[in-house]
Amino acid sequence: MDNCKDNLIIEGSGNSAGGKFKTVKIKGNGTIDGDIACDDMKVEGECTIYGNLKAENVKIKGSSTVKGSFQATDIDIQGSTDFGNDVTAGDITAKGQININGNFNAEKFCMEGAFKIRGLLNAGELELKLHGPSEAREIGGEKITVKREARFIFKRIEKLITPYGFNTCLITDVIEGDEIYLEYTKAKIIRGNNVELGPGCEIGLIEYKDSYKQDEKAVVNNYKKM
Repeated sequence: MDNCKDNLIIEGSGNSAGGKFKTVKIKGNGTIDGDIACDDMKVEGECTIYGNLKAENVKIKGSSTVKGSFQATDIDIQGSTDFGNDVTAGDITAKGQININGNFNAEKFCMEGAFKIRGLLNAGELELKLHGPSEAREIGGEKITVKREARFIFKRIEKLITPYGFNTCLITDVIEGDEIYLEYTKAKIIRGNNVELGPGCEIGLIEYKDSYKQDEKAVVNNYKKM
């Protein structure tokens, strides 16, 4: 990154006004009061960024909040992250929980956990392993795979917080893609070339071009070939 400063390192508790850096490392509790741009960013602990974040590589382990927009080439998240605006990424791998108060665009999105995206979720390849209730207004991609990972510990936790037991699912209005495989998904419309529904799906309308398969435990109101 041109015209960048040396490095920004926060250990324990500290804050920065923002700016351009080569490397940003936060271990503990860090606060960035403005926009920040860097090549590499690594967070272990808690971090709040009140401006926009632009970086090449980002690794987050813990709890982070970005109030502005977020743009990065490669993102690795382990924990909980809240984004106050749009997110643009190359490849993003996440384990935990993500909340996005905007649109999300990526080349590849691999998620294991739960998410809430108030806008559009768009990626070339989506691989979603659900451990909790998740939602997006609309979802688009070339290859879309949604599965529910019914780990024993997640079952026990959800039984404690809801009287209805393990009801993890993905909720969205529309899903559009080329290759689509879904489990435990509730949607109004699904459009794709090849569509396969696994167990736990509740779909209003399926529109497919080439092939359509449905598990006996999936519920579909109507389907038609385009």
